[in-house]
Amino acid sequence: MSNNLQTSYKGYKTKHFINSVLGIFNALFTISISVIITLNLTFIYKLTIYKYNLSKVSGLTVEELMVNYKKIIVYLQNPFIEKLYFPNFHMSIQGEIHFQDVKRIFMYIYIYIFLVMILLGVYFLIRDKIRYDNYIELKYILNSSANYILVFVTFLMLCILINFSEIFNTFHKIFFRNTYWVFDSNLDPIIDVLPEEFFMIMSVIILIFILVHALISKIYYYKNCK
Repeated sequence: MSNNLQTSYKGYKTKHFINSVLGIFNALFTISISVIITLNLTFIYKLTIYKYNLSKVSGLTVEELMVNYKKIIVYLQNPFIEKLYFPNFHMSIQGEIHFQDVKRIFMYIYIYIFLVMILLGVYFLIRDKIRYDNYIELKYILNSSANYILVFVTFLMLCILINFSEIFNTFHKIFFRNTYWVFDSNLDPIIDVLPEEFFMIMSVIILIFILVHALISKIYYYKNCK
């Protein structure tokens, strides 16, 4: 193999590796954004209240349930709120610790989003001053990201269709170091108005957002490969 061919092959491998790694970061960014967007779609919970008759289950009005739910949403996303308080539900120490653990995960998600946005800002400021075209190409990053996402979405959708309860429990075992996520409705009655079906709906919506991004990325890739 000639030196030119060897150099070209090494350059291709380097370019492929860099764009694949950036594709992973972009896939994680897409997932993070989708999670945050879905979390803030509070009307989904309102529909869940009607669908599963949660007012009858709890003895509270739709408006009261929404107030309690929005307390969770604000708490999870505001780093300056240290304690979660429900107007209509009491909460155990274990329940409080679990919500703190969940909040920590969302704080990590926000930190990741902000770091990526800062890096993107720096990149756009200096891109004209550095040579990057030989190694970094948006279409390859998006295509790589879309491939990772399609595998991720396909796997999770199959798991949801087969047994959502199992994947839901596995998720908690992976991300939480304790068993405080196993709520006792006598100690933490909030769990009665947060049915597993609600989390399944939220999961599907997150996957839809992610899938839409992957499809748009694929379209962009194929259009720019012509």
